[in-house]
Amino acid sequence: MRKTSQSLVLLFVCCFVMANSWAKSGEKALREEQIEHELSNLQNGVRVFTNLCVLCHDLKYVKFQDLAEIGMPIENIDEIRGVNNIGDPMLSKMNAQQMHALFGMLTPDLSLMAKARGNGIQYIYSLLLAYDERGDGSIVNILYPNIKMPDVLAYSITNDASTRSRLEQDARDVVAFLAWTADPRAQERRSLGVYVMLYLFVLTFMLYLVKRKTWARLKS
Repeated sequence: MRKTSQSLVLLFVCCFVMANSWAKSGEKALREEQIEHELSNLQNGVRVFTNLCVLCHDLKYVKFQDLAEIGMPIENIDEIRGVNNIGDPMLSKMNAQQMHALFGMLTPDLSLMAKARGNGIQYIYSLLLAYDERGDGSIVNILYPNIKMPDVLAYSITNDASTRSRLEQDARDVVAFLAWTADPRAQERRSLGVYVMLYLFVLTFMLYLVKRKTWARLKS
């Protein structure tokens, strides 16, 4: 019985170590970049998304009117939504039939993608910039070779350093925007958390003083 228990513990440890090493090896393929979440970054991310990503992908949990929360002027929102109502979700310009014809599948909704995967922000950023042009002219994604999505940023065929730098910034900004769509109240929660912790600290201190006063009376 004891040997069986030891074997199970050893097996568990081995599985944990292997899983951890696999996870780390997968993380090494991702680009480690600082993603800024300022309003200017989010607004540029909207521009990139509406110019490129919305051709194939939905943001079904984000309405056009929600863009006002990141400082988008109403005239810019009206330009983005076109004939859609301001209360409509941001849906792909393709229908299901067109998606199947081009990709053989329905393209994923990106509303929650930044949180749907582990390390999702870095994953999306790395995926966008992982395209490489081979000697025969074909373009493949090194991170995800079987992906159907083309190199929408044309990063793989861009050699100019300043242009590549701009494309990398666009990738960071659209990822920042997708992080916002996945959790629009994240910054609000962080700000509120400071006040909650301060309130709990003050409450704990007051309860401590009440306890001391109560026990002092009982002892006397």
